[in-house]
Amino acid sequence: MKLAALGLAIAIAACGATPAISDPEAFVRGVYRQIAAHAEHGSYDPPDDVYTARLAALFAADRKKSGGEVGCIDFDFWTNSQDTTGIRDIRVSSVAQSDPARKTVVATFTLEKPMEIHFEFRRIGTRWLLDDASSVKEERWTLSKILQCR
Repeated sequence: MKLAALGLAIAIAACGATPAISDPEAFVRGVYRQIAAHAEHGSYDPPDDVYTARLAALFAADRKKSGGEVGCIDFDFWTNSQDTTGIRDIRVSSVAQSDPARKTVVATFTLEKPMEIHFEFRRIGTRWLLDDASSVKEERWTLSKILQCR
């Protein structure tokens, strides 16, 4: 059984596909674990095949309009920064929702100053997908609104 799971993981990695998100909180925790691990010696690009159709379309439109230049978003929305060096005190939790097809995951961390980012997930079929993100501290923003800058 372990060998089959290992084979599946290798096949997924070889194809470049992100496994389906079954637990949004665990997924976000894993992204921040990778960000922290790569902060000092390189960068980590979280998967970009985890968005709802709505958010994926906003990213695609932004890429198209930017014509290869920097688009509407010029920072890493996962960390609200351009440099993750020194990220610390990462905490990830979930907020209860009345709709079972929605989950909010909250990430708090320090990167020069305290940050708090809320990730809004929607269950589409059996897969959880990221539908939006927002910073709720000093520099307030909502990802879907930033992506509509033009």
